Amino acid sequence: MNRLSCASLALMLLSCEAHGQEAPRGPERDLVFEPDYFRAAAPATALDMVRRVPGFVIDGGAAVRGYAGAAGNVLIDGARPSTKNETIDALLQAIPASQVARIELVRGERAGLDRQGVQLLVNVVRKTAGTATRTYTLSGYAYPDGAVRPALRIENARRAPGGGWQGSILLSTNQDESGTGTRVRRAADGSEIERARDSIESPIAGAEARLSGDLPFAGGTLRGNGSLTWQDYRTHERLAFATGPAAGTTARTDDRIRTTSGEIGTEWTRRLGANLTAKLLALGTRKHVVTGSGSDEGGIASDYRGDSLADERIVRVALDRPAGRGLGWEAGGEIAYNALGSRARLDIGGAPFPLPGADVKVSERRGDLFVRLKGSPARGLLAEATLRGEASSLRQRDRATGADYARHFGFLKPKLTLQWDADRRTQLRLRAERVVGQLDFSDFASSASLIEKTINAGNAALRPQTGWTLEAAWERRFASDGVVTLTGRHELIDNVLDRVPIDDLDAPGNIGRGTISAAALRLSWPLDRLGIGGARLNVDGERRWSSVRDPVTGEQRRISGKSPFSGTLRATLDRPRLKSSWSFDVYFGETYTYRRIDEVRTTRDQPYASLKWTWRPTPRLTIETSAENLLARRRTRDRALYDARRDTGAILFTEQRAYRSRTGLFLSIRYQ
Repeated sequence: MNRLSCASLALMLLSCEAHGQEAPRGPERDLVFEPDYFRAAAPATALDMVRRVPGFVIDGGAAVRGYAGAAGNVLIDGARPSTKNETIDALLQAIPASQVARIELVRGERAGLDRQGVQLLVNVVRKTAGTATRTYTLSGYAYPDGAVRPALRIENARRAPGGGWQGSILLSTNQDESGTGTRVRRAADGSEIERARDSIESPIAGAEARLSGDLPFAGGTLRGNGSLTWQDYRTHERLAFATGPAAGTTARTDDRIRTTSGEIGTEWTRRLGANLTAKLLALGTRKHVVTGSGSDEGGIASDYRGDSLADERIVRVALDRPAGRGLGWEAGGEIAYNALGSRARLDIGGAPFPLPGADVKVSERRGDLFVRLKGSPARGLLAEATLRGEASSLRQRDRATGADYARHFGFLKPKLTLQWDADRRTQLRLRAERVVGQLDFSDFASSASLIEKTINAGNAALRPQTGWTLEAAWERRFASDGVVTLTGRHELIDNVLDRVPIDDLDAPGNIGRGTISAAALRLSWPLDRLGIGGARLNVDGERRWSSVRDPVTGEQRRISGKSPFSGTLRATLDRPRLKSSWSFDVYFGETYTYRRIDEVRTTRDQPYASLKWTWRPTPRLTIETSAENLLARRRTRDRALYDARRDTGAILFTEQRAYRSRTGLFLSIRYQ
């Protein structure tokens, strides 16, 4: 699409007159979508409904320690789920569409909602009348090589005027993108060293059990959840050498990661008078990961074993007074204990390879206090100012050497957000925030991946990445229920986390200051005016520019692991008379570059496309079938390996691993 057509499209969208938008309920900024709005799509779960809310994309929150920093943008009955171990998608999928009273798109301050400073969120409101549902879902993937990966989910949900509960059991098998291709190594002058046929298989098996519920307790509402999950993820790579020194031979690499995790959480909420709400939360999680990897490439046998146990416990309390006609406030804090014990062993050619930090325990005690002021200083304007203070004590003990390290950190994290409603269809959202990242405890311990050909040393000298984020978002609603949102963001980062040398090995470390700039477009466009009734086009894309000084060469370059672009496209078509819906989804490819001390590695994924048909012949039965990975997307991993540091060494060889992942067919039969 050229610049002229893009401009014409933008003008057409902005000039469209708004008709049929759902009428606001409660605060004038909010939009409400009743079940009738979704009827044409025949949704089976709350997840199906939320995905249809115009201009909204689910954000599950950051995968960080603590509770406040992991805020997503979906609430259930006005509250955040008291869980970190279960994804928002899974929580919504467990709620039958028949139990949803309405979906609220919250764009302003609302009494009783746990916003956590999020400017745009969805609140799923369930019916209070007594309902009971039991759901059985049998599904599976089939692939051209004859592999069939079935799954079974059983769910039970009950609601009553005072509360309810829901539980599920899942047994599943699947596979990551598997396929065949080639691996080619070349010398610095471009001549071919060796060529091999590459075959990759990645089967996955899993099981989970979940239970959650809410009930009246001590004048308020008590919510709780518990879960147990298990996953076995394997990767098998086979190389058949056609040319080079190993021609006519084969090599293998086998990885296996077994994860067992459990969580229990509870939150009690009570109204203290007409305008004050108290919240008390307790949450505990535990995660055990066992890793095994073996390789025999080049006549050298390698073996890696890793074992880690992570533990987290959180207690949080908060008081919330909504703004109303005056100044609102929220105050509270949380205390948390986190720990990770990790052991690792690497043998190469039958001999142990020394890994610094191969047997460590890292623990952290952290306290977090916050106060938030919120109000409407002028008509159509909503302002919110937050000051958060964090103090932590971090200890690392090397169980092999007896060395003990202790570090203390303290940060102030101010945040200011402004929302201005220029009119009923236009909203401007601004955000300025001091962001403090969290250290990944696994970065303190050594690890290796034979399939990725990497050895990572642990680094006891890590500091959290800090910086300022400035963001502006302009939202315009048009036509019946169309939305276009333009977002710009700039991040000024201190202590960028990247890669540094430790004991002649590569390790995570801080490398100085950096910047990230981003421009994003989100479009939800109903196509009725183009003569395609029941059709909608959704586009979501973000372009990023990042910069940091390379610690090895001193040159400016992108921050490792930051893809310059990511995006999705989704087209849907609803045909109620046929009791059917179709969707075509495209996940645009991404590119990631990592600069290690003696290596530059780039991975590229081409777009992934799928076509799905959903048929609901009766209110109790839903059948879904889809063709996955229609383009059999190509995935590549390019490596340039040096004989010393990149600033002083010469290229030893380059390597490209490229393969096309298989297409697949998916079938799901859901009976409720």
